[in-house]
Amino acid sequence: MNDDAAKDVIRVLATQGVLLNSNLEKANTAASKAERAISDAEALLGKRGKPLPERSRSELTPFPVEPPRLRSWAEIVDEARNEQPGEFSFADIVSPDEMAAANSNFSRWNSEFAGLHRLTYYDYATAGAAGILAGLVDIILVQVPKHPGFLGGPAAEGGWPSNVIKQQFADLLPADKIRALERNYPVPFDPSTSHGLAIHIEGLGPRTHRMNSLGHDPLLGWLFGVRDILMGGFTAIGSDGQLVIQTNPRWEPAEFGVGFFVEILEAFKLVAGHLLSDVATKAGLPPPLFGLLQFLQRGGIGDHSIADIARAMYRSGYDFRHFLAGGASVVIIEVFVRTAWTVRELSEGKKLTEAVPVASPRLRSGIFLSHSVATAVNAGKVAITQNPLSINWAQWMAFFRYLIPQMHWLLFARESTRAVFVQEKLDESWKQLDAELAITWSNIFGSAGPAVL
Repeated sequence: MNDDAAKDVIRVLATQGVLLNSNLEKANTAASKAERAISDAEALLGKRGKPLPERSRSELTPFPVEPPRLRSWAEIVDEARNEQPGEFSFADIVSPDEMAAANSNFSRWNSEFAGLHRLTYYDYATAGAAGILAGLVDIILVQVPKHPGFLGGPAAEGGWPSNVIKQQFADLLPADKIRALERNYPVPFDPSTSHGLAIHIEGLGPRTHRMNSLGHDPLLGWLFGVRDILMGGFTAIGSDGQLVIQTNPRWEPAEFGVGFFVEILEAFKLVAGHLLSDVATKAGLPPPLFGLLQFLQRGGIGDHSIADIARAMYRSGYDFRHFLAGGASVVIIEVFVRTAWTVRELSEGKKLTEAVPVASPRLRSGIFLSHSVATAVNAGKVAITQNPLSINWAQWMAFFRYLIPQMHWLLFARESTRAVFVQEKLDESWKQLDAELAITWSNIFGSAGPAVL
């Protein structure tokens, strides 16, 4: 309902209120006159010694009439504008007591809505415990990847999960399987140097070319890798932060025709096979979105920019396998918080289907709080060790994954959801009022149908 329509409704209600009050005043006046006439008649009969008849009240019976035919809304609005010019507000159609009652209802509904989405002590305790536990796992178990030295620092043997995962990949994908995968799944985004390319890519070399190539990103590769295969191209980010998109002269682009859908499926298959061939190599694949750090040519440590540090981290063993090891803290939080949520819901008498954790704002707030604690612990770990390899990239990605929807909830979605909640309460009140009006209509008009326009 727009503002003009809302003003018309208020004006009509105000006009009808004035008319109703006028009719009530006339009715009360007529009733007073009738009461006085009856009293005078009784007094006269008393003076003459006549017995007074007993007063009786008849019950209200339905009128044997057809339901009234209502006027159109446009006629009612025009009449209201003619009879009641000027501006009106709700204060003109409700009494102070009614306004106070309405405000009390709105306050109660807002409090009820806040209670549905407010974290309890149980939620805070669960989030804090999960975050601290995940942080301890990161510090004690994940540690840093195994490396011979980083930016002049000492060598490290690596954390237990990282070493185990790397060994598991090595067992699953020995050298002969890797060579077979490389032969069977060639891609155009795999040049290890700029030799033969039309555009030079700064920093492209055998040890870091997978970080330069967006097709090798475990997440972005499904977009840019498929694009490069279909277009016969090579999309890369140089160590100087420049995005380079060019064609690979050694690759024929796909033909746009009847079989193009098949070409797309084949492209996804090539990306999957090629990523699998690289994940267990010595350099491995970069962590998801890690290559985008090459755009950050400032900041960092001393003379080393963030881009320089990221590339050095990748050369020192910070690859997709270590990223998976860091994901242990993320899994702990998700399992811990969601399990605690389910246990609490079941203890409150809800069915299992109702207790299963879904994407409710309250649950998401608890998980976000837990990831915030774990991320803060990891930030402290990096600050104390002064070693960028201590960064838990999986934990930071999970933090930002929940930060964005949490900010959207706090800034935008909460108010819109609250408005929907209050509107549902209003709709329930309207249904109750409608039922009461139906009873009143039935008492007056009996079984006659409702009024029509």
